[in-house]
Amino acid sequence: MLGIVAATPWLVAVLEAVRDVAPPDWCVPAGAVRNAVWDALSGRRSDGPSGDIDVVYFDAAGSDADRAEYQARLRTRFPTYDFEVTNQATVHLWQSRELGRTVAPYPSLAAAIGVWPETATAVGVTIDVHGQLSVLAPMGLADLLSLTVRANSRCPDRRAYADRLERKRWRDRWPALTIVPSDAP
Repeated sequence: MLGIVAATPWLVAVLEAVRDVAPPDWCVPAGAVRNAVWDALSGRRSDGPSGDIDVVYFDAAGSDADRAEYQARLRTRFPTYDFEVTNQATVHLWQSRELGRTVAPYPSLAAAIGVWPETATAVGVTIDVHGQLSVLAPMGLADLLSLTVRANSRCPDRRAYADRLERKRWRDRWPALTIVPSDAP
């Protein structure tokens, strides 16, 4: 998987930019990584992001001003890319509002990513100052690497999976995907 990321120049450039902006305990997760991997596995060329680029970090003491600064610096570096920067230490707050019930704070970046709607999307990548890539995959890499879309049983919003399947229309881009119904084990 990291070989695919390393062979995707636009994604490496984004990782280097996020590293330079330096939010604490960060990664580039979700669609940017998933799409690059699925494109490569499907023989598609990936010349750039096909949507927004999520950047997540974990800072229990961080402010919204910090988040906005990270996002502004990334947008300055790549004005044509749509960055969405999120402090995962605070996502339980909007999840609680959306769901109408209390969601406990997540203790770490891995814990927060580990509840995302699909297992193949719960993957993030970082890069260090020496160019070494690292992966954060609390739900593993099997579904990502086998082109499988599966609901994450840890996701606090049971509707999210079906909503995203309908909205994202992944099979239009990757016809070989295996989509596991949300009620399957």
